Amino acid sequence: MRKFVFPVTLLASALVLSLTAHADTIDNFVLTGNGLDVTFSLPASPPGNESTCPIGIITSCLPGSETAFTVSTLVTTNGVSEMESIDFPTLRFLGGLSLGLVPGRLYGPVLFAPDAANPTFLIGTFDLGAINPKGDPPVLDYSLSITPETTAQTPEPSTLGLFGTGLLGLIGVARKRLGSRSGSAAN
Repeated sequence: MRKFVFPVTLLASALVLSLTAHADTIDNFVLTGNGLDVTFSLPASPPGNESTCPIGIITSCLPGSETAFTVSTLVTTNGVSEMESIDFPTLRFLGGLSLGLVPGRLYGPVLFAPDAANPTFLIGTFDLGAINPKGDPPVLDYSLSITPETTAQTPEPSTLGLFGTGLLGLIGVARKRLGSRSGSAAN
């Protein structure tokens, strides 16, 4: 029985499904419109802002009453990259996003759920608009696409170690059996 249990245990350890280490997922943002091509990447669930309740209007924040959250990231506009702060307002403040001087404040749907304290970006394409400072047309149209970045999963080192140990055990058992067969064939 002992001769049977050891090889079965080694075989089971060699065939363990590999687990993966999960890094924070990243979402890619592409904003186009009015001669602009703006790209940036952010964590799919960035840290929210719990202290963004309007001062003087509400004395305490209820869940979901935050006005916005802000993140800083490298933004590429028409091939030129620089660090920018981006505001993502709630529906209370007309949604969308605010990005630098150009394109500035873009109004539209809220781009995250459930609230500004615990945001997770929504995936899809969104229509946004900005008030035209020149007045004609009165609104400038933009399109924002948010897509998850595809990354290869990284195996956990402990899983690889377990797989390697099981494989070495199987090789050792096979060599021992081949050695005992050739030894008994010589007698």
